[in-house]
Amino acid sequence: MNLTLLKLICETPGAPGHESKVRDLVLKEIKPLCDEVSIDKMGNLIGLKKGQSKMKVMAAAHMDEIGFIVTHIDDKGFYVFIHSVAF
Repeated sequence: MNLTLLKLICETPGAPGHESKVRDLVLKEIKPLCDEVSIDKMGNLIGLKKGQSKMKVMAAAHMDEIGFIVTHIDDKGFYVFIHSVAF
């Protein structure tokens, strides 16, 4: 397991709608492993590795992280927030 890469991925900010830093990191890591790499209009990163078999495999993952928008802090220091994945 590449713990250095895992740490870098975990520490790279990427709240929903702001995944560009994570996308750049993933792109750098997968580009040498793929025959084709593209980014669609929605910002999805697509890597294609051609094989010799008729069988096909797809791996999919989220690049964004859980993010919150704090809308209020009460007198006791409690936060009221909106989970940003809903946007």
